Amino acid sequence: MEIFHNIFTLRTEASAALMQLLKKNTLGTNGAKYKHLDTERRMQLLYDPLFLSLERHGKCLGNVTFCRREKQWYVRYFAFDALVQGAGKTPSRKKNSSLKTHLNAFFSDKLQSGEAKSFYAYIDPKNVKSLWMSAQFNFLVKANIATQTFSRRNPKRKITVEILTDHAKIKNLVREHFAHQKYFFDHHIYSNTDPFYIAKQGTEIIAFGKFHYANWVFERLPGKMGALLTKVIPYLPGLRKIIKPKAHSFLAPEAVWVKNEDPKLLSTFLESVLHAEKRNLILWWIDEKSKLYQQVKDKVNWGLLHKINGVHEVNFVEINASNDATLFEEEVYSCAFDFI
Repeated sequence: MEIFHNIFTLRTEASAALMQLLKKNTLGTNGAKYKHLDTERRMQLLYDPLFLSLERHGKCLGNVTFCRREKQWYVRYFAFDALVQGAGKTPSRKKNSSLKTHLNAFFSDKLQSGEAKSFYAYIDPKNVKSLWMSAQFNFLVKANIATQTFSRRNPKRKITVEILTDHAKIKNLVREHFAHQKYFFDHHIYSNTDPFYIAKQGTEIIAFGKFHYANWVFERLPGKMGALLTKVIPYLPGLRKIIKPKAHSFLAPEAVWVKNEDPKLLSTFLESVLHAEKRNLILWWIDEKSKLYQQVKDKVNWGLLHKINGVHEVNFVEINASNDATLFEEEVYSCAFDFI
């Protein structure tokens, strides 16, 4: 344990007080409001975490969790108690002036020392508190990530899929198709906690992807009718299989590849995985510039939820030593584990 600027405690293992803060943390301000139900499990799976916490009298009042991926540090959690950040939609300036100063000092210290080359995060551009965090610490938007849903009320097995446990057989293919992308990180692809699916034609692999299990609880769904939908969905036959506000279970894929960017093959692959997992919904976060996404986005029947909700945008934001504001020309790799 270390102390930074006599205000923050630095740990490499999560304390019980931090777990309590994160479990009660509600994400979102405008539109959707939800909680992650798998927080404790996720914390055990984080790669090389560093927990920067504001601790007082045995309680954790705030935390920023970093996943140190070589010199690219992902900001996993940014959670502060209402006593610290203010209970309203817009964080209190008075309460946060000292907080901002010390956090900026931490970012600057790590960048100037070379311990970190960059910090990055994903933020909802409709979330006031996320925007505040981004602006206060000089994070800049470098890419836009699509939140694409794929849903089936009664998924069918359209193609034979199988779970691959010997990852040595797929590593070269994954690297061939994804290693060139910015912020490519493959640690969570090869964990055996969640399945990696493939589809074959003969002996040839024609589709693959990692699928993470995720469970959320919605206090409010997105959209103008979100509050009402949260209450009535359990009574709507068409939607209640897909969305369960009190126990919303879905698959989150990453490193998805299909031969020739074939939209029909992608659709049959995703539906067959849903069938195998007895699930009804996939939430796929992918760079809008992705070659695969550009080829398939207007050619796939994404399902009922897509018709209702459309595609939501997430900003990929970054700070680095040069503070370069240029948008990335390259595709950004979206690690699904980071969103759930």
